[in-house]
Amino acid sequence: MEVDRLLLEIIQSRKDCVEIGRSSSYGNDLLGILVSEMEKKRSDGFNTNLQLIMDECKTFFFAGHETTALLLTWTVMLLASNPSWQEKVRAEVNEVCNGETPSIDHLSKFNLLNMVINESLRLYPPATLLPRMAFEDIKLGDLHVPKGLQIWIPVLAIHHSEEIWGKDANEFNPDRFASKPFAPGRHFIPFATGPRNCIGQSFAMMEAKIILAMLISRFSFHISDSYRHAPVVVLTIKPKHGVQVYLKPLNS
Repeated sequence: MEVDRLLLEIIQSRKDCVEIGRSSSYGNDLLGILVSEMEKKRSDGFNTNLQLIMDECKTFFFAGHETTALLLTWTVMLLASNPSWQEKVRAEVNEVCNGETPSIDHLSKFNLLNMVINESLRLYPPATLLPRMAFEDIKLGDLHVPKGLQIWIPVLAIHHSEEIWGKDANEFNPDRFASKPFAPGRHFIPFATGPRNCIGQSFAMMEAKIILAMLISRFSFHISDSYRHAPVVVLTIKPKHGVQVYLKPLNS
C-alpha cells in the first residue's frame, strides 16, 4: 500500500538521522515515540514487528481525522436543517463566550451544543460496528460465549432502537440528552466502552465543540437545495453525495 511505503520511508529517514548523529531522537510525536520504543525493545532482545507500528500510526491518523471530520460534517448538516436549534446553540455560545474566541475554558458551559453533538453521534456514530473477542469461556444469562468467539456490537442499530429511544428514534431531537434517560456505555456508545474504548474521545469532543462554537458564532448555516440525504456505511457513515451548505456571515 502507498501509505505503508510512505510510513516506511519516514521511519527509515528518522532512524538514519539518529544513526549518523544528525539527531539525538526519533522525534517527539507519536511515530517518534513508537520507533524509540521499538529500538529500545530490540536492544533488550525483543522482536518488535514494524507492521504493528505502521498499523498503530494508521489507526491514530484515521481516528484523529476521519471520525472527527464526519462528526463535524453531520452536525453542521443537522444544524442547517434545524434552524431553531441552530439559533438556540448560537445564543448559548454568544452568552458563554461574551465576544471572546471560544476556548477550552468555555467547554463545560456549552450544554446545548453538547446535546446537539451527542444527538449527532447517536444518529451517525463514527463506528457502526464494534468488534470484541472473548478471551475465555463466559456465560451471559442463558447464552454461552466460547473462548475465541468474535462478537460484533451493532452500534448503529442500538442508537436507532425505538425500544431504547422511543418512536422518534430516527429523528433529530437533542432534548433526549437533557435528562439522560439512557445508559451511557450500554445504550449510547459512539466511542465504544470499557477499557478498550476510544483513546481520543475527550480530545475529539473538545475539538468538535471549539470548531462548532467558532463557526456558529460567525456564520449561519443553510442547507442547499442540491443536498441529497444519502448516508452510506463504508466502515464509517459518510454522506454519499457530500453535504452542501451555505455559510452566511453574521453581522458583528
